[in-house]
Amino acid sequence: MAETVPSFLGNDDLRLLLFGGKGGVGKTTLAAATACYRAEQHPARRVLIVSTDPAHSLSDSFDQSVGDQVLPIVGVPNLFALEIDAGRRLEAFQQQHGDVLKTIANRGTYFDQEDIASFFELALPGMDELMAVIEVSNIVRDGRYALVILDTAPTGHTLRLLALPHLMKDWIRVLDLMLAKHRYMASVFGRYRPDETDAFLAEMSSDLERLRALLGNAHTTEFVPVTIPEAMGIAETARLLDSLTALDLPVRTLVVNRVIAQQECTFCMARRRDQAPYLAQMERCFPTLNRVMVPLRPQEVRGLAALRDCAQVMLGQDMQERGDMGARRRREASVPPLPSVAARRLGSPAAQLLLFGGKGGVGKTTLAAATALHLARKHAGQRTLLFSTDPAHSLSDSLGQGIGNQITPVAGVPGLFALEMEASELLAELRREYVAEMDELFDAFLGNFDAPFDRRVMEELISLTPPGLDELMALLKIMDYVAEGAFDRYVLDLAPTGHALRFLEMPGVVRKWFVAFVRLIVKYQGAVTLARLGALLRDKSKQLRGVEQLLTDAGRCEFLAVTIPEAMAVQETERLLHRLGALSIACRWVVVNMVVPGSECAFCATIRDEQQQHLEEVEALTPGLIQVPLFPHEISGIAGLTEVAQAICGDGYG
Repeated sequence: MAETVPSFLGNDDLRLLLFGGKGGVGKTTLAAATACYRAEQHPARRVLIVSTDPAHSLSDSFDQSVGDQVLPIVGVPNLFALEIDAGRRLEAFQQQHGDVLKTIANRGTYFDQEDIASFFELALPGMDELMAVIEVSNIVRDGRYALVILDTAPTGHTLRLLALPHLMKDWIRVLDLMLAKHRYMASVFGRYRPDETDAFLAEMSSDLERLRALLGNAHTTEFVPVTIPEAMGIAETARLLDSLTALDLPVRTLVVNRVIAQQECTFCMARRRDQAPYLAQMERCFPTLNRVMVPLRPQEVRGLAALRDCAQVMLGQDMQERGDMGARRRREASVPPLPSVAARRLGSPAAQLLLFGGKGGVGKTTLAAATALHLARKHAGQRTLLFSTDPAHSLSDSLGQGIGNQITPVAGVPGLFALEMEASELLAELRREYVAEMDELFDAFLGNFDAPFDRRVMEELISLTPPGLDELMALLKIMDYVAEGAFDRYVLDLAPTGHALRFLEMPGVVRKWFVAFVRLIVKYQGAVTLARLGALLRDKSKQLRGVEQLLTDAGRCEFLAVTIPEAMAVQETERLLHRLGALSIACRWVVVNMVVPGSECAFCATIRDEQQQHLEEVEALTPGLIQVPLFPHEISGIAGLTEVAQAICGDGYG
């Protein structure tokens, strides 16, 4: 399909525009370019671009500071930007509504004021994302901006973000259930009069319905998936589109970024040939979507001039002309010098747990899989587990075989096993055990007399577990394997930076949440003991302590930061290394992926000139720098991973 002007650039009725997709495919750049174009097309209309990704990149893309306060973009008077600090929004929400929430809990549970205060004051992980959704909803409701554009996190966490209205509905339902007992008792002894608690729930319900209506309105809302012509990108895009359909989010256009338009050297030609079947596959897989092709450029897209140029490409200006313009401007073809940054190899790391993390799209999954492959071959007779906790799994795509939620031997590699953990199932199991224990408690304690309000409140309380806890449950499962000695080493493919850091910070916070939960239940159990439930939650708390100890033990755990030689990626890597240091998590190596090899091509030489500068910037951050070349073909399957393993760890498996 083809449109003269893509709907997200030409539909003036749009009020909410969301960009999403696999990490590293260029969502931020394309969202920023769209924001510039829409603002400059209608100078009298205010446009706001918002980042909901915990690892923000809008500042890097606009090449000016953007933060947690709405700021104008210099050079476009009617364009504004905001990088939401969702944690600060959560603190403000607790301060504003904390008293009302405590009143509701006091009326509907056995808890006293001290217990209620301790429970609600916990900074529940994942609830910050809910605050981001509420903030965006409020911005659209206020109507100060004609168009709001969201630059979202990579696929897995974007889908969880979009599902948060359902979590809001659960919260409202449980809070309303807590008030039901109070309303009933008041009506028995007189007449119930609605108060501030009812007003709070009514306002929350109204906000929820407005948000749900907005997200599903095909006239005013559009989700724009962004992908690249690679197998893993297509596979993740297909899963994303299925989920968006289930959520009733309107999708009309697919943006295909980083298409090779140049064929100036054998390397460029090989990459173009590698992309060709994937471009054809997109036509077959997504026939109803308008496809907008955006070429790979020799220079990074940063600043207003480059963003404006990018928008013109999306409007249909000739790809070849726009794509090679930068190379023609720079200089004629010449043989670029080899990098001055010394090449190093990882060898065979001794840590029991290796964590691979970094910006989306830099190749974390590939490098984690290649390293696990190397370790399995290097240590014949031992067992290595490669696993992922990212909601958008890619291990199956990388290994070239189905993995799923069961430990699966990797074909052709003795001693290597893989697992794509469906963490939500582990959390569901915890909830089932909790509800069964609550039923036994009430049956034993109340006999033939039932207290339906109290029973339902206690059973539903577990539904308020924070989003993000499911991923941590997956790591607790790995701790079971560690305790059993099931594997000799573990290689973890983490989610992109923002959510990976929250994941690593989570054990201490969630452990406090478990402790508070146990304390509340045990205090109000009456004459009946909660042996199984108490033991279950206490065991989880102990496991979380074990996770904290493992993550901060430099002899047993090591983080490998993965990046690419581009400005935005290097800046995010610097922030990542700083946060890891604050968490006392060892990181001695930075792996710089996709380094363009030497060539007489002007296009490649232009890229290499910029990459050289960024390699030197990374070297200044860490002495442990490993370079991995950009291959002319997509890396998938054992043969491709072997090439990467040799680049990271060196030849031979002795």
